[in-house]
Amino acid sequence: MKVNYEVLVTGLDEGVFTLTLNRPSRMNAFNQVLLDEFHQAVNEAEQSQEVRCLVISGGEKFFSAGADITEVNKINSTFNGYAFSRKFQECFGQLEKLGKPVIAAVRGYALGGGCELMLACDFRIVAEDAKIGLSEVNIGAIPSGGGTVKMPHLINPLKAKEMLCFGKPISGKVAEEIGLVNKAVPSGQVLAEAYSWAKELAQKPPLVIKTIKTITALATKDVDSLLHYEAQGLGMLSGTEDFKEGTAAFLEKRKPVFKGI
Repeated sequence: MKVNYEVLVTGLDEGVFTLTLNRPSRMNAFNQVLLDEFHQAVNEAEQSQEVRCLVISGGEKFFSAGADITEVNKINSTFNGYAFSRKFQECFGQLEKLGKPVIAAVRGYALGGGCELMLACDFRIVAEDAKIGLSEVNIGAIPSGGGTVKMPHLINPLKAKEMLCFGKPISGKVAEEIGLVNKAVPSGQVLAEAYSWAKELAQKPPLVIKTIKTITALATKDVDSLLHYEAQGLGMLSGTEDFKEGTAAFLEKRKPVFKGI
């Protein structure tokens, strides 16, 4: 299973496949290269008989800052916006369809697409001081890698709407309190705790774990159709002046001025 990736680091130990985002200069933001390599690595894990569990992590300060805004800023049509959204949805959706358990080990910031990646994992171990949120409203967009659809299914819809509309991150400790993550621990213990869970899961009967994932996924069987609405939403918004203003302001490090057009 030796593959040389440009922006991912992978490893396999005792049935646990680790996948570490490795774009530190861009806060582990997802560009097309990282999306493609992530897709390939998950396929690699699916096909390997040696892999029994996945652990996904990032850096100490950034799990992932989400989509690379330099690419988001280049979306110039409804069709491109829809296609951009669907690529993220399908990439993260691989984890939910994977017949093996997936654990997110989150330290630092998990914003936008980084939060959506975490939501796609079966289990979530986070740092108490992690910053977790869906911040797309602040650039004139919506979370379009599954966040708009999944967050209201995972926590109280009122809290979900608050997170979506205000775009303010919450701490890992608060995320545990509202049931968004399994466990919040001191930052220095996140990886060890995630690996501990992974090694235990790797000893469980694989077919039972796969069956449990399949059955529990049926509880949100309408999600697939809702994801298309989410992608259409980003497609529609990507043609607005506010979308252009929001992404440009982010890159120019200034406060955006939204006009509702």
